[in-house]
Amino acid sequence: MSPFADRSCRASARGGFALLLALVTTVVVGLCVLALWQTQAGALRHDRLRTAAVKAGSDADSALAVAVAGVLGGGWRSLTVPGATQVTRIPSADGVVSTSMVRLGWATLLLRGAASERSGLQSVSAFADDRLLVPLVAPFAVPAAALTGGRAWTVDAAAIVGFAPAVPAEMRCRDGVLPGMVAIDSAMARIDPALVTRLDPDTVTAPLVGVFRLIRDRIIRPLVVDGMVESVTGLSVQADLQIAGVLVVHGSVQPAGGRLDVTGAVITSDSGGGHSGLGNGDRIRYDACAIRRAMERATRPAPAVAWTVVGRS
Repeated sequence: MSPFADRSCRASARGGFALLLALVTTVVVGLCVLALWQTQAGALRHDRLRTAAVKAGSDADSALAVAVAGVLGGGWRSLTVPGATQVTRIPSADGVVSTSMVRLGWATLLLRGAASERSGLQSVSAFADDRLLVPLVAPFAVPAAALTGGRAWTVDAAAIVGFAPAVPAEMRCRDGVLPGMVAIDSAMARIDPALVTRLDPDTVTAPLVGVFRLIRDRIIRPLVVDGMVESVTGLSVQADLQIAGVLVVHGSVQPAGGRLDVTGAVITSDSGGGHSGLGNGDRIRYDACAIRRAMERATRPAPAVAWTVVGRS
């Protein structure tokens, strides 16, 4: 081979190696740039999702606070049966925010504050769902009879003890309880003093709604109440007493010329060794729904259990 040809081969080899090196360098640089772009894109995606998640969490917290305020204000009492639900949409510029209150059972509420926040990424949103399980503490269990006493009741032959019709609403309020006419139970119903209004029955001239504790042990003027009436002593019924709800007497109920008319139930403890009775014309009609409505007025929320669900969709 001539010297010229040898030099030409060496030059071609060096040129091919340089081209290969350039190609490898280009590929490596391209891969580095691609990796850097992907890292930056991933960081940007992460930051946007994190920002959206923080905003959704804050909105869910605020929505749950609205639901809690509704419970503290007594708004849960509008949920009159298990399964009843209240949902409120809260205006939001960048997502969907809602608060809800669900009555899971007679003694349980579920509060939710939910928020969905757009992240700026196509078809990707962050969401947060704050939940609070709130027990409801009633003053006592639903009575299992129209008349419950610490001792046996005396019922006049002309008195009436009956039951509300077993329609679907009434059966739901009974919640599987088959009520009787008269029962003996020495356990006394206790009502939280903070939830009652002290009442002088001698001063009342109009129907009342609420939970009341009598400061006198006799009724000498007609009294009409929708709710609950409690006497920490006995009760002498000398004038007409009409109650839609529950009458709770720590002592005994004594007929004394007035007419006792209760739609709901009467509970006495007959403390002091007495016993309660119904007189001529008295009427007691067991009504589980009236009982529950009255008990709701003396029911309070208890300490709750909270948890949060977060994620993206």
